[in-house]
Formats: sequence, C-alpha cells, structure tokens
Amino acid sequence: MKLVLSRLQSLWKVPLVLIALLALGVLGVAVVGRVEEPLFPPDYSTVVLDEDGGYLRIFLNHQEQWILPDSGRPVPEKLRLAVIHYEDKRFERHWGIDPLALVRAMYQNIRHRSTISGASTITMQVARLMKPKERTVKNKLIEMAQALVLERRYSKDTILQLYLRHAPYGGNIIGYHTASLRYFGKEPERLSWAEAATLAVLPNDPARVNPNRNVQRLQDKRDGLLRSLHEAGVIDQTTLDLALAEPIVQGQQSFPFVAPHLAERLAGSVEGPIIRTTINARIQTQTENLLKLYVASLNAQGIVNGAVLVTETRTGEVKAYVASHDYFDDANLGKIDGVSMRRSSGSTLKPLLYALAMDEGLIIPQSVLLDIPTSYGGYTPYNANQGFSGIVRAGDALIRSLNVPAVQLLNEFGVEPFFYFLEGAGLEGLKRRPEEYGLSLVLGAAETSLWELSTLYRGLGSYGRFSALRVLQEPAEIAVAEEQLISAGSCYLVLDVIKEVRRPGLEAHWREFHSSSPLAWKTGTSFGNRDAWAIGVSPQWTVAVWVGNFAGGSIKGMTGVDTAAPLLFQVFNRLGADPYSSWFSAPEDDLCAINVSDQTGYRLREEGGKVVSATQSCSAKPLKASPYERTLFVTRDRRYQVCSLCWDRQDLKTVQQAVYPPEVQQYLHGSGTVSVIPPHNPNCPGVGQADPVSFVYPQSGSRIFIPRDTDGQYQKVTLEAAHASKGSTLFWYLDHLYLGLTHDVHQILISLDAGWHRLTVVDDVGNSKSLSFYSEKTPQ
Repeated sequence: MKLVLSRLQSLWKVPLVLIALLALGVLGVAVVGRVEEPLFPPDYSTVVLDEDGGYLRIFLNHQEQWILPDSGRPVPEKLRLAVIHYEDKRFERHWGIDPLALVRAMYQNIRHRSTISGASTITMQVARLMKPKERTVKNKLIEMAQALVLERRYSKDTILQLYLRHAPYGGNIIGYHTASLRYFGKEPERLSWAEAATLAVLPNDPARVNPNRNVQRLQDKRDGLLRSLHEAGVIDQTTLDLALAEPIVQGQQSFPFVAPHLAERLAGSVEGPIIRTTINARIQTQTENLLKLYVASLNAQGIVNGAVLVTETRTGEVKAYVASHDYFDDANLGKIDGVSMRRSSGSTLKPLLYALAMDEGLIIPQSVLLDIPTSYGGYTPYNANQGFSGIVRAGDALIRSLNVPAVQLLNEFGVEPFFYFLEGAGLEGLKRRPEEYGLSLVLGAAETSLWELSTLYRGLGSYGRFSALRVLQEPAEIAVAEEQLISAGSCYLVLDVIKEVRRPGLEAHWREFHSSSPLAWKTGTSFGNRDAWAIGVSPQWTVAVWVGNFAGGSIKGMTGVDTAAPLLFQVFNRLGADPYSSWFSAPEDDLCAINVSDQTGYRLREEGGKVVSATQSCSAKPLKASPYERTLFVTRDRRYQVCSLCWDRQDLKTVQQAVYPPEVQQYLHGSGTVSVIPPHNPNCPGVGQADPVSFVYPQSGSRIFIPRDTDGQYQKVTLEAAHASKGSTLFWYLDHLYLGLTHDVHQILISLDAGWHRLTVVDDVGNSKSLSFYSEKTPQ
C-alpha cells in the first residue's frame, strides 16, 4: 500500500511542476510585457479642414514629422490584404506570436549564421513601434511578451490600425494615411492595387528604399508582392497586369496650403489635432486669386496689400478668410493677418449710428439734417469734399457719406451710448474711454478690423440681431447667442438706403443686368488715405474688403469707393445669389406708417402743416418734433409776418414753415433752394424798438482765463446771452462756425482755444449781435 501511495504522489508532481512553470511564464509575461496607455504619445500633425472635410493645411508635429491623427475610418481592404500578405500571413490566426515563423527564423538564422528573418508579427511590430529599441534577443523576448498582452487587450482590426498609423514610410512620413496623401495625393480608400502594394512594402526598410531613394528596388519589392498576391488568388491576372504596368511613384506631393493665416491662428488656439472649419474651399481659393490679381493691379499706385472676409449672413459662418494677397510675400509683409488687423474705421460706422438714431426717434430717412460749418467745443468736422449743402435729408447724407450731418447726429444721440453699443456689438478694439474718442468716433477715431466690421454689418443684415461670427463647425445642438441691439425696422430702413449708394465703374449700371443683385454697402477712408474699406451685405453674403499697406503710410488718391469697392463687387458678383431672396424682406410687423412734415421730415408740433406719409420702425421711440418748423402769423397773401402789435384779424392766417439759421439760408440760396420767410410788417410799431439781443457773458473786449480741472483737462466756458422776447431762439456762431441753437434760456457750453474770437448770435427773426473777446489758458 505504501508503495502505491508513493507512486501516486510522484505522478502528481509532474503537473504541479508544469502548472508552476506556466504560472511563472504568465507572471513573466505580465511583468516583462507590461503595456502602458496610451500606447503612442498623442503627438500628431494638426489638421485644419474645410466645411466638407477637405484639407486646408496640415502642420508638422513637435518632432517635425508628418503623422495624421486617427480619422476613425477602417483600413481600406486593398491595403489590409496587401499588408497582411506581405508582413504576417497568419496574422488573423495567431495570438501575437507565430510559432511557425519562429521555427523558420531560427532555422534560417542558424543555417546562415546571421539574422535572416526576425519572425516579427504585426503585433510584435506594434510593440517595437511603441518604444523603439535595439534589436537584441532580450528585446525580441520583451516584444513577444508585449505582443501577447496586446492581443489579449485589443482586436485584430485595432492592432492592424495601430501598426499602419505609426509605421514609418520614409523620411519624416509616419502612417499609411500620411503616406497615401504625400506620395499619391489621394485618400487611402482610392488607392490602386499597385499603390496599396507600394505602401505595404515601404515600412520594411523605409530609410533605404522609398520613393526618394532606390526607386528600382522599391519597384522590385512592389512587383514581387503583387505576383505573390496573384499566386495566392487575391487578385486576378488582369488586375496583376494592370498593377505591374503602373509606374512606381517618385518624390512627394505637397500638402494643400489654403487659408494659411486662419489655419495658423486656429492651430495655435484650438485644442485637438483635427480642426473643422466653416471655410468653403472653392470660395476661399476664388477669393484668394481675385485679391492677388487685384492688388497686383494697384502696385503702380504704391498699394501692395489687401484682405477680404466673406461671411454667410444668415448663419454667421465665415466662408473665405483671405488675410493677405500672398502669404509668402515677405518683402510686403504678406504673413500679417489683414483680417484681424485693426486700422482706423473711417466712415464705416455711420450706418449703425443712423439705425440707432432712428430707434431713438431722432430721424427717419426723410428727416433734414444741417450740413454747415459747425464747431463742437473746438472740434470742427468737414465733409470729404470740403463743401456744404446747408440742409440734407438723412438718407441722402448717409448715401453721400457726409461727415458734418453724421457728427451732428452723434452729438444728439450721445458719444457714450454709441460707444457702448459698438462695444456690445463686437468692436473689441475700443481701448479708451468714450470721451477720449469724442465725436470723431463716427469718423474713424475707432480702430476696427475686417472681422469686427463683418460682425457689425452682418448684425444689420440679421435685422438687428448681433452675434459673433463662426469659423469653427459647432454641433447643431449648440445655439448661437444673439442679442437684439437695433430694431428690425430701423435695420431694414438703413439697408434700403445704402443699397442706393452709387457703385463704381460699370457697376453703376447694375440694374440693367438681370444677373446683378442688390447689395447694401458702404465705404470708408481713414485720415490721411492710409486705409480703404468697402463692406456690403445681402440676405446671403456679407463681404468686407480692406486695401492699403500693412506698413502704414499715406497713399495719395486712395479712397474706399475708388480703391476698395471695385474688389468688393468682383468678389460679391462671383459668389452667386439666390434669385428668390436677392433682397431683404420688409419686417412688416416692425414697420409703421407715420405722417411727417413734407419740408423737414419730422413730426409737426401742431396740426395744419403739410404732411406726407413715411415709414418708421414700430419699436422706435416716437419721432421727435421738428426743430425747424415754426408757427408764423402772416397776412393772407403771406407777404408779411405780423404780431399782436400789427395784425388785422380779418387779414390773418397761421402757417407752419421751416425756419433755418441764417448760415443755412446762405447755402440754400447758393444751391438754388430757397426757404423764403416773409419779412415782418414794416408798419408794425414794434419794428423800430431797440435791439432785443444782448450778451451777458462775455462782454466785448473781455479777457477770459481758462483754468484746468483736477484731472488736468481745461474747463469749458459757458457763453450766455439774453433776448427780450420769451420763447425766442438764438443761433450761435464762433469765428464764423455754427455752434448750435438755444431756445428761451440762452446758454451754451464750449471749449475754447487760446486767442481772439468773434462771437455772433442771430435770433429767428434776423436780429443779430457780435462781439470780440480774448481767451487765455492757464499754464500747468
């Protein structure tokens, strides 16, 4: 019995030893074959894509390699079959190590007394690519252990993907996707059998055999694989013949280089290796070509730079971002981003001010504005042509881009509210306080960019709903934040006005061509002719153009209308328009009919005057009463004005008539427009009374000393006059420049320069008084 038990115990020792050895083996694999996540460092090329997934630009990774990130697409079938057949025929059957390949390799290496075959499976090659190391027996054993772990952790498809995405393909080209684009200029799914076979053999010895070196050797290896695929029944004879006839690829193809400034900006600010944009490659390339040719045509005038931004009005998506005429023109600073560069805004902000003024009830397009020399505390704006019209309708003033009426309007609306509107609507370059910009804010004191101007004009085209432009594709569920800053009605009225701005050259006859579309547009020229702007908006497109020199400097004769506008229409006309929505639909729920004076375009204070029908935004404040219409007592034949001292009740009527300052009358007579005010009855006993106008401060010959405030700024001076008649109106002039008017209480606050000044006041009947005084500024 003892003998039987002893033999049974010895028999148990054998499996126990095997189990112990197996356990040690598993433990060894676990220790030696430890695989840490991620398998490969996430150092991929940044890829910038257009709206359809096409390439705009691809950047090198941190190691100066081309290696595309995972696109999520499966390995194309041709490439999969070619690689497995060439590298690891039993790949889909083994568990990371191919025992038959190991035995064959050992036999060949012993027989030839050198390394003939390594017996590496695709899985083992993934282990080696994870952490490249010297080829030794020890490292081979580590790779084998890691291969076992990889096979347990990942599917065969994933392992093949890992290998092909990180395999070397010659030079700094890593991965099959990169190699397919770099060598063949096509996506891997479009590879022919010859091209797939080329990629399959390349990682075997990429340093010495690639499309740039030993091309004949590469062809021999490719053709050998193709014949082997035919022998294995993977491809037929016809496919083999066609594949062998294909010439071997040589050299490399360049990656696309579209919208380079934008791509650079996004690559430096957006996380992740794949950046999907809203850029339309066709529009981008078309606009790039137009800008390059156009700027070249301006070189003789000393103009060497330009930029264009094209945005879809409805969505706010940027479709073309052309930041310079030529990225590689270093001599003319071509790498500067002209879309985000801020320059003086010129007159481009005027339409926004007019729309805001309409919302405030200050004007409608038919309202009259003064266009005469006017001083605002020492600031005196002039029109570009140095001329004045006396009075001008608001719509016409905007079409003609007159400076004086715009400044008058801003003075009435307020610099501060206009400043904060611009800031809230997207103008981010306002770095000073509102008072530091002053009334010149609407004439170019603010610096802006094509990006910001497109945001503002696109807001007008969106019926007053302002939001940021978008150049990155966002998930559909992410709503774009919009803010209603101007009423839909006022936006529509302004757009309808600037649609009538005369286009340059042959474009002036655009209505005669069926293919032409309306465009609400505006130009701007900065002080000293340094910048030329042109911005247009339609229901489909918002196009913004800047022309000038990145280096700055005045350019003689350059203006927005002559220099930037032609390019605006070149770009716009090639974009194409929807014939069913070529112009904005009137927002009927926000447009109301009102009656206004036919003379001044304002609401009349009293009934009885001649009115016409006009349109105002229903959301706007009530239109202000006319500052010019006055009720006059006249004889029935309207020959004389009369008063209580001289009227005859039987020969008396009341009329409402526009009464403008004398300075305005001067321009009206000069332009052929006459606003005749009947003279007062010469037989009136009050005609001979003393002059009703007198000065309170200053007095004739006065010497005024102007002190500084606590902030160091010179104080303003209050001028004061008196009138014998209650409710009178006085018109003020300083050094022949119109200051404004006062009613009943005659005080006006102004800033004074040092020196002698001539002050004049004129009442609404024509009585006037003048004096001279001297002002002196106290030193610091």
